[in-house]
Amino acid sequence: MRFIDIDQWDRKQHFQFFQSRRNPCLAVTTQVSVENLILYRKQCKEKRPKLSDCLYYAIMNSVNSVAELRLRLVDLRPVEFATVDAGFTYVPQGGKLHCNCVAAYDASFAVFAQTLQAARDAADAHPTLTPPGAEGQGLVYMSNLPDVAFTAVSNPWGDPWQDSVPRVVFGKIDTRLLTLPVALEGLHSFVDGKHVGLFFARLEAVLGDPEASFSAT
Repeated sequence: MRFIDIDQWDRKQHFQFFQSRRNPCLAVTTQVSVENLILYRKQCKEKRPKLSDCLYYAIMNSVNSVAELRLRLVDLRPVEFATVDAGFTYVPQGGKLHCNCVAAYDASFAVFAQTLQAARDAADAHPTLTPPGAEGQGLVYMSNLPDVAFTAVSNPWGDPWQDSVPRVVFGKIDTRLLTLPVALEGLHSFVDGKHVGLFFARLEAVLGDPEASFSAT
C-alpha cells in the first residue's frame, strides 16, 4: 500500500467533507445479469465451478479494477492498496451460524477458487468471526443472501476512521430474468457514483464472458 499525500490529493476536499459525517457511506443496489454464467456452468458438467466462487471472483476482480475501491484508512491516513483480498461469510459444515473467512485474491480464477476452498476448510475445523488477516483494511467484505431477492441492503459499520472496507452483498437469482441483486456499499469519502458505475460495468463484463473469466487455467 502507499500513503496518499492529502495536500497534493485532488480528492482532499471531498474526503474531508464526507469523512466529517457520522455515516459517510454510499450504497447502491442493482440487478446484474447472470444468464451467461448459468449457461456456462451447465455446459461444464462434471467440472462445473461453484456458483459462489464465480461470483466472489467476479466481485473481487471488479473491485480491484477500480483504484478508488482500493482506497482505505490506515492509522487515520488515506492509503491505496495495490490489491485487496476477500473477506466472506460462510456457514461451516454442521453449523447454524455464519463465520468469517479471509482469502487472498488472485487474478487466476483457478488459484483463487483453491484459496477460497482452503479458507472454508479452515473454517470447518475452527469457525471464528476473526480469522487471521481479518483485522486488516486491505479487504472487501462479501456476503451471500441466496434466499432474498432484495432491492437494498444496509450493512453494520464501525467508526469510519477505523473501518473503511467496502461491503458487497449478492442475493437470490431471478430464475425468470436470470438476474442477481448486487449491493455495493463504501465510504463516499473515497467513492463517487462514477466509481460505482465502473465497478458494475466491470462486474457485468466478467460475468458476461464466463469462458474467459472462469476457465481452469
